[in-house]
Amino acid sequence: MSTSPLAQSRHRRQQELWARTAAVAGRLNRAQAELVDIAAELIEDRHWGDGGFKTPEHYLVVRAGLSPAHAADVVRVARRRSELVEASAALEAGELSLDQVAVIARAVPARYQASVTALAREATVPQLRRAVARHAFPAPPAPDPADSPAEDDAATDGEPQLVPADTRSASEQRACAKPELSMGYDADGRFQLRYSAPATIGALVEQAVKEAKDALFIRRRGAAAADTVVDHVAVDDRHAGLPTYADALEEMANRSLASVTSTSRAAHYRVYLHLDTDGAWVSGGHVIPLRLLGRFLSDGTVQPVWETEGTPVSVGRAMRILPDRTRRLIHDRDRGCRFPGCTTTRFTEVHHLTPWAYGGPTDLDNQVLLCTTHHDGIDRGDHTMTGDPTRPDGLVVTNRYGLPIHPPRPHETAPPPDGDS
Repeated sequence: MSTSPLAQSRHRRQQELWARTAAVAGRLNRAQAELVDIAAELIEDRHWGDGGFKTPEHYLVVRAGLSPAHAADVVRVARRRSELVEASAALEAGELSLDQVAVIARAVPARYQASVTALAREATVPQLRRAVARHAFPAPPAPDPADSPAEDDAATDGEPQLVPADTRSASEQRACAKPELSMGYDADGRFQLRYSAPATIGALVEQAVKEAKDALFIRRRGAAAADTVVDHVAVDDRHAGLPTYADALEEMANRSLASVTSTSRAAHYRVYLHLDTDGAWVSGGHVIPLRLLGRFLSDGTVQPVWETEGTPVSVGRAMRILPDRTRRLIHDRDRGCRFPGCTTTRFTEVHHLTPWAYGGPTDLDNQVLLCTTHHDGIDRGDHTMTGDPTRPDGLVVTNRYGLPIHPPRPHETAPPPDGDS
């Protein structure tokens, strides 16, 4: 059975794209291997520490334009490069991607990396993750005391003993790892919360959420029994029917904040709502729908901050210490440390670009948020910061050697001229 010319043309095109995709993947893999080499050099001699970078990952976020997660994978592979011989060689040859090798570096003991590397050549990243997660790698056998010479025992008698390496499997280490929690806002402005913990702590949290849910159920049932007239139009659908675990978490948050008696602490953890003719948003968050305003404005824990056409009124030089209003505006504008690549969003400090002692005003365009590490770094002269903080790209940061701290520019990432290596 013959095929049409159109089908033959489409088939050739698919084969071409198939081959080009593999070729590009190989080049990307080899380039990632080179980035791992650079990360290993940075770590070995601590070159990443100059210029205000907190970690090797932070350095790569800025200089390589990576996401924090991608930078963490590069550093993770770099730290284990010497023991993951087969996996590192496969990455350098372009046979495996960084994502595949990162799965191995994250969870596979060195004794098993060769066999898992062979599996990785035949598996996608999701398949490899599932296979590694399901496999309980046996712990290495404990050394036999009989194999140790008696004189060695005598030599160490009374001396501090080295703590043996962690011989637990990756699954057991994960099960026993410290609790982890991440939170933030997605692209739609919806708050996201993710939490994991050992089963013992998780059971405690689970019971607390169940108790709060039970309390909400009893409260709502009592309120319903007290009503003599039923309004068939629900003002808030969240309170219709049985409470959910999500409602219980909100109840726990309200209980916690209601228990704060210190005025200064209560102000530190207060939720501020910014209102403008063009919309509204929660400090540090995204724009919220106007239909949610009614609930926010009726909540005693929310303090409105009014603005005019999105432009706050600056505070003049007569003010040495920032009033709370201006401080809130700076926190909402910067939403974390403004040092390039820094991900710190809490417990930040307001920094004067031009110091007060040298005539710097307390206006918004002279102040930025910095974490303690980078604020101290400026005071020590490790780096400098100038420019206009009211623009996302308005700040210029340099390290102690005068090198600008920013992602590589197009001329730095451009391919070399033909014939150059």
